[in-house]
Amino acid sequence: MALSKQLSQPVDERFEGSEYAKAGYSPRGLGVYLQHHVPEPEATAYHFHPSIEVNFLEDCEMTYSFSGKEVQVPKGRFCVFWAAHPHRVLDVVGTGKITNIYIYLSEFMKWPLPRSLVDTLLSGAVICSKTESAGDFEVTSRWAGEVDQVSEYYQRLHALEIQARLYRLATEGWEVLLDSTVQRESNVVGAKSIIQFEKMLQFIANSYGNRIKVKDVAEQAGISERYAITLFSKLLGRTVKQHINDTRMFHAKMLLMETDLKILTIALDTGFVSLSAFYDAFTKSTGVSPAAFRRGEVLLE
Repeated sequence: MALSKQLSQPVDERFEGSEYAKAGYSPRGLGVYLQHHVPEPEATAYHFHPSIEVNFLEDCEMTYSFSGKEVQVPKGRFCVFWAAHPHRVLDVVGTGKITNIYIYLSEFMKWPLPRSLVDTLLSGAVICSKTESAGDFEVTSRWAGEVDQVSEYYQRLHALEIQARLYRLATEGWEVLLDSTVQRESNVVGAKSIIQFEKMLQFIANSYGNRIKVKDVAEQAGISERYAITLFSKLLGRTVKQHINDTRMFHAKMLLMETDLKILTIALDTGFVSLSAFYDAFTKSTGVSPAAFRRGEVLLE
């Protein structure tokens, strides 16, 4: 049965491409996007987008519908889910605001988070922190005042702060608002495809330093190269090769900024066949050489 026939409302098939970016939900730069606004019920279509989404409500509570299954989101607690599952706001109780955080799945998969948290979110569960915390109100208040800060400094700062908060969530434990088995039953591309996609993402995250090809990635999920390309295009809006290259670039930048390793060592450790190939790819990606990036020339622009 078509997904739109399973739901009481039509599904708005928006992804993190140009149209979704225009709507204001697409992470930018380093893969994290912040919003702060008054939440309102969505009377029309469900929507979905392959980001990890974080919600934090102040002075109000909210009811989501995930493919027809209602979820109550309490105020003052971090709610986290993979937004590839069709969802919409049914009701808002109280007069308050919501801080939304959208994290590209490709960015999320690079973060050194505990496997238990990553697996739970990618399986389709909707989770939240167990209790309210004064620290959460403080940090979300600061984020609310910085939603328009789009410099690389702030993007990196926000990404690190959000990563740290999710690590704390994994360490302290969470409450399950919607079990993953319910989500898998009505997933936007089907449960089997989601599992295949997860295997490919994890393989790239673990193997980007090797000379992997699209064929190698597809084999991890037991699917054809063509279908692997289709899944990446639909769920990430990019090709498998682009995601591999982006992963390598991310780690190369971190090593350049945070270590004294030789550039040749970084090039080889991040999967490039030679120093010249690394320089070509890095310059194309950033507009400057690895040496210039290490000196901070990109950050100073």
